[in-house]
Amino acid sequence: MSIVRRILGSLEARLSQPRLSLWRTLYVNFRLLPFKEAVKLPIFIYGKVRLFILSGKVQFNSTIYRGMVKIGVNGDSFSLFDNSGYIQLADKNSIIEFDGPCRIALNTKVRVVCGRLKFGENTRIGSNCRIICNGADITIGRYTGVTFDCQIMNSGFHYMYDINEQAYINRSTDIRIGSFNWIGNHSFVSGNTVTPDYTIVAQDSLLNKSYVDVPEYSLLAGIPAKFIKTGIKRVFSPETERKINNLFKNHQKDKIIHCDEIYDDFKAIIQEM
Repeated sequence: MSIVRRILGSLEARLSQPRLSLWRTLYVNFRLLPFKEAVKLPIFIYGKVRLFILSGKVQFNSTIYRGMVKIGVNGDSFSLFDNSGYIQLADKNSIIEFDGPCRIALNTKVRVVCGRLKFGENTRIGSNCRIICNGADITIGRYTGVTFDCQIMNSGFHYMYDINEQAYINRSTDIRIGSFNWIGNHSFVSGNTVTPDYTIVAQDSLLNKSYVDVPEYSLLAGIPAKFIKTGIKRVFSPETERKINNLFKNHQKDKIIHCDEIYDDFKAIIQEM
C-alpha cells in the first residue's frame, strides 16, 4: 500500500508541473545569448510563459550548463496555471544577469527597461511575483528566497517636480537585497531598499529604505518595515525541516521547543533548483 501511495504521490507531483516548452526554450536561448552559450541551453522555459519584447540581453557570470535557470516552474504550489507570467527586456540597455542557478516560479512577471536585474546564485523567486527593474539596478543576493505574491519595483514610473527646490526627482533608484535573505509573501520592496545578509522579512511588509545598520540574522516587519529583533535564522535544508517537524509532532500546541540547534545545510536547497 505504501508503494502505491508513493507512486500516486510522484504522479501527482508530475501533473502539478507545467511541461517544458521546447520552442520557447530554444527561442529564448538563441534570442538572448551568444551562439556558443545558447547551444548549451542554460535557460529552460516551462508552460506558456509569454515572451514580450526581448530586445535586451542575458548575461551569465559563472560556468553555464543545461537547465541551470528554470522559468515557469511550479516551485511552491501556491498558484494555478493561468499562464500570465512573462519576460520583458524592453531595449538594448536592459540586462538580466545570473551568477549561477536560479528558479523563477510560474505566473511571475519579470520586466526590465533600461536597467540591470541581477540574480545571485541559487536565488528562488516564488509564484505570482512581479519584478520591475526600470531605469536603475536591482540585485538579489545569493541563496535568497522571495516568496509568492511579492513585488520588487525600483521605479515610480513617473517623474515629480519639487516646486520649493525647483528640481525634478528621479523616478528610479537602486535596490540591493542581501544574500541568504527570506522575503515573506505579499511583501513590497521599493527603490532605495538595501538589506544586509541573513535578513528575514515578515509577510505583508513594506521595505523602502536602507537597513544596512541592522545586524545580520535580524527580523524586519511592518508598513514600513522596522527592525523587530536579531538572532533569528531561517531554516534552509528540507532535511532539517523534517527533523523539526518530528520535534513538534508531540508538542503541536507549543509555540517553541528549547533544544540545541540542528545542523542546517543551506546548500541542500540546490537539490530543489
